[in-house]
Amino acid sequence: MSSRPAADRLSLKLHFVQSQSHAGDYPLCMQMGLPHGGGASWLDHPNAASAERAGALLLRQDIQLLPHLFDVGIHAYAELVRHGAVDSAGIDHFLCHYSSARFRGVVRDCLERAELAIPEQRWFSNLATRGNTGAVSIFVMLDDFLAERAVKPGEKILLFVPESGRFTVSFALLEVVGSDPSPRATQTVAQPFVDLDAPPPPHDPASVDAARKPDLATLLLELAGIWGDFRSRAWRSAPVRRIVAGRFTQQDYLNWMAHWIPQVREGTRWMRTAVDHLSERYAPLRALIEGHADDEQDDYQILFEDYRRAGGSVKDLDTLQRNPGGEALNAFLHAQARQTDAVGLLGAIYIIEGSGQRLIPALLPLIRRQLSELGPVFRFLHYHGEKDMAHLTRWLNAVELVLECSPDAAATMADITRTAQRTAALYLMQLEDAA
Repeated sequence: MSSRPAADRLSLKLHFVQSQSHAGDYPLCMQMGLPHGGGASWLDHPNAASAERAGALLLRQDIQLLPHLFDVGIHAYAELVRHGAVDSAGIDHFLCHYSSARFRGVVRDCLERAELAIPEQRWFSNLATRGNTGAVSIFVMLDDFLAERAVKPGEKILLFVPESGRFTVSFALLEVVGSDPSPRATQTVAQPFVDLDAPPPPHDPASVDAARKPDLATLLLELAGIWGDFRSRAWRSAPVRRIVAGRFTQQDYLNWMAHWIPQVREGTRWMRTAVDHLSERYAPLRALIEGHADDEQDDYQILFEDYRRAGGSVKDLDTLQRNPGGEALNAFLHAQARQTDAVGLLGAIYIIEGSGQRLIPALLPLIRRQLSELGPVFRFLHYHGEKDMAHLTRWLNAVELVLECSPDAAATMADITRTAQRTAALYLMQLEDAA
């Protein structure tokens, strides 16, 4: 993998990869663990030998469902065409993985019915010589294709992989490009690796002694699941997609900041309101939350200064308006904060601070690269990512304290996770409305 073509041979430029599961749309196509027609699962048998005799350990595939898989795939392909990602007439080579030659006709018929047919002389398959090699099939096929076919710069190659286990449909579009013999003017500096799939520290349930702190370990496990879903959806939101695609403009940045500034301003307000409504039971929590609010007291002013330096036209901060998602999030947080002992708001802090500690550091280098001409206008984003690690450590201390003080740990944990889920949904709405 490289950011430039090879110097001495043809290369393949990757335009996109799209993979989507339709697991909830159809019955199981492939399974193991139940006998044909249902009955006792393999776990219900006294031993593996008994389960095997009953047919509960046999791998099964309902081949009658497979035509539906290709139909789903063609609908996904039609969506790519509709959004302008693919032009059927511009596809020079079509590499489709199928486990049996009998499905070639199924794919062809589906394409023709959708009026998206790619002439069969442009198709390539190595099924007859390699067989079905499972997960590596498309890579083996691509390697054989390049060895057997003479490709030219500018030609487009579409890869199609329908997977029947849970009806996952994947596409990739490649373009043949010529060699680049020019010397490299600068040495590429490796960027630090950011694992976007990891829960933000210190949210890793494995880091907690489950025997000594079972409630905390359980809570962190629940929150890690919420974070994983939130991160995935945030990474696919419209603003983030533009950043990743290299299409983030100065106006995009200004729109984002204009909506975000009044929301950041409210952060310390709802935290202080929540502190005012804590009973004596949670008195030790007051100092932690007040310290957190003090740290973030003037953050919105840094953000507003960045906005103005980047070309923002609004001179009076009070005239900036939250977008509908931001309004909904703000109303929810303030309503929660006015409740007695609103310790569930620790779930909201989990999402908000986790975003600063995990998402922002991954996006900031991309934003800087695209808007480098704006100068030093990203101070808040840099600070947000740098400081939120310490904030999250404080958050973990607050959670431990709350669980120790709570008369009903199970109810408190449910409140925290429920608030985290709702905050994540509203945060995503705010993010999408900034598009």
